[in-house]
Amino acid sequence: MKRFGFDLLFEVQVPRPWTEGKERDKFYEALEQAVFAEQMGFDTVWMVEHHFLQQFAHSSAPEVMLGALSQRTSRIRLGHGVTLLPGAVNHPI
Repeated sequence: MKRFGFDLLFEVQVPRPWTEGKERDKFYEALEQAVFAEQMGFDTVWMVEHHFLQQFAHSSAPEVMLGALSQRTSRIRLGHGVTLLPGAVNHPI
């Protein structure tokens, strides 16, 4: 019988009003939630990449967040939910 899995997807939403430290706090909350998800048996954490979305998603460098998660977790799988192709935003050089 196939096992049913659970995943967690982060976009790091930061609604207004923006106060000092609010965006930082949202990233730390996401880290804590992902660690807790691993403890609860979740299978995967996904991070999306978005740019220039003021309140919707503040995740412009998901590889940095995934790197931080890799230092705090041991079993849960980590992945990109959305990655923009190289170009004006992610030039490869």
